[in-house]
Amino acid sequence: MIENTVDVIIIGGGVLGCAIARSLAAQRRNVMLLEKEPDVGLHASGRNSGIVHSGFHQKPGSLAARLCVEGSHAIRKYAESRRIPYEQVGTYVVASDKSHVAMLEDLKGRGDRNGVQDLQIIPVSRAKANEPSLHGHAVLYSPTGAIIDSRALTKALANDALRSGAHIRYWQEVVNIDERPDAVYVSTRDARYRAEIVVNCAGVHADRLAHGMGVGEDYVLVPLRGIYFTVTRSGPPLIQSIVYPFQDCASPFFGVHVAPTVNGAVLVGPGAVPVFDREAYHSISHHFTVMAQLASQRAVWKAVFQNRELLRLGWKSDTHSVTKQYFWKEACRVVEGLEFEDLSLGSRVGIYPQLIQTDGQFIDDLVIESTERSIHVLNMIAPGMTCALSFAKWLTDRMQGAGQGVKFKTPSLASVS
Repeated sequence: MIENTVDVIIIGGGVLGCAIARSLAAQRRNVMLLEKEPDVGLHASGRNSGIVHSGFHQKPGSLAARLCVEGSHAIRKYAESRRIPYEQVGTYVVASDKSHVAMLEDLKGRGDRNGVQDLQIIPVSRAKANEPSLHGHAVLYSPTGAIIDSRALTKALANDALRSGAHIRYWQEVVNIDERPDAVYVSTRDARYRAEIVVNCAGVHADRLAHGMGVGEDYVLVPLRGIYFTVTRSGPPLIQSIVYPFQDCASPFFGVHVAPTVNGAVLVGPGAVPVFDREAYHSISHHFTVMAQLASQRAVWKAVFQNRELLRLGWKSDTHSVTKQYFWKEACRVVEGLEFEDLSLGSRVGIYPQLIQTDGQFIDDLVIESTERSIHVLNMIAPGMTCALSFAKWLTDRMQGAGQGVKFKTPSLASVS
């Protein structure tokens, strides 16, 4: 039985799905968002560190760079208008080794070309005036780095979509998408929906849904499990800004960072450990069917053995004592005065999708695959939350007429604009 007929069905109530629903509803499209959980933002969108990036890490001239810088400005304005907890605290990228100091110039050059405002490289001795705990040789300072309540952001976007006429259905896990010449039919475990077009924003489940339609079969998503430790020492906060170690721009990992949250905590994390379960929030997963499906894919094993950093992380012990030692040592590269006993394991655990090709190569760019009546966001531009508002506008502007006789054109990454 078909419960509803709408213009657009969006699968996934993360920050991206909610942002797209809001943007389409504002265009007077009849929108239905399907979420398998009892609320929005319960997975990656509500489990991250809440960092709003400035946009200096992305490749100049790329869509990722443009949308990150635009998204950073858009989130600030949106947070102010909706009174979402948000603080512009600034970001420090620390060169802990002398050999990395010159590389900060390259990173600053990227940011300057991307339009990031007021970037400067300063010695750590000078930066200590604002952040006494910084440790290293020099830093790249970006005053536009910020933190936000990511769950509140996702909820606000969903509420905006509802006010504009969108519909949200919870407990609706999508099990099948049937595309026909006249419409696309989306089945959940207890309902069936009909639409002109469907947008797959299912995050770590996006590839599974796409593969069910014969789409995106050259890619597979590998879940990376990230955990955070909380600084629990008494006295003033260890830091008040976002502090990153210098990281090679070619690396798919941002590394362990130290950052405040809008509720006053200081986090150390998240790290990235590959797991064979898309929702392995606990160290030992019981979703054996999902684990077996991922573990059987050759692309996963190719990626593990071709990427030494991923292999090293995969072999790390998952016991708290060893993990805590690793996080403490990583944090001490960029801050001083942090004792091992100051860290306590927090409850925040996130699963983040890393897209790889079937030959095992990592993908760090936008990947969208489409059919006549479906759009699959297989790889969102990183950092996803920062780009959510700008990406939603970019996507929905290009969906004009899609599903009404006009095919959405899958972007070419070489010429995307």
